[in-house]
Amino acid sequence: MTGTERHRQHPGHGTRRLCPPWCVTGHGVHLGEEDWVHVGEPLTVAPGVVARLGMSVDPGTGAVDGPYVLVGGTECTLAQAAALGAALVELARTGAGPTRP
Repeated sequence: MTGTERHRQHPGHGTRRLCPPWCVTGHGVHLGEEDWVHVGEPLTVAPGVVARLGMSVDPGTGAVDGPYVLVGGTECTLAQAAALGAALVELARTGAGPTRP
């Protein structure tokens, strides 16, 4: 488990759960595994494409799956998402340079 996780009570949920600080999920609404999923605010990266943080924590065992960055329908590790971001910044930087004759 990472150091970014902490106990937090969600509105409408009477019990405390292990929850990362970026989670915006209303826990206690779903049963079973679906209630273990933590999801962050969406970030629009292109028209019709959003990215969000996501992970799950089994409340019984504490087993963590993630965090991942979900970009559209693709699940990326944090390292993959960072590499994608760096590649996009480089692409934009290169495109903003001088044009060739």
